Amino acid sequence: MIMPFIQCDIELGLSDEQKIEIVKRMVAVTNEAIGSSCEHINVVIREHPAANIGETGKANLGLISRQQQAA
Repeated sequence: MIMPFIQCDIELGLSDEQKIEIVKRMVAVTNEAIGSSCEHINVVIREHPAANIGETGKANLGLISRQQQAA
């Protein structure tokens, strides 16, 4: 029995509903990819301030906070 444990590091700022959707989709994709039962797939979301995240060689991009400001 395969029991995947998935860790997802994201920038602070997503709503609880968005995080729930991330978990649902990660479970669905993992189930489809390797056939693990959804009941055995574990997902943990860890949130970090934008200043602690580097992307494309740049730190503190604040992608989520910029999306929220534009809305």
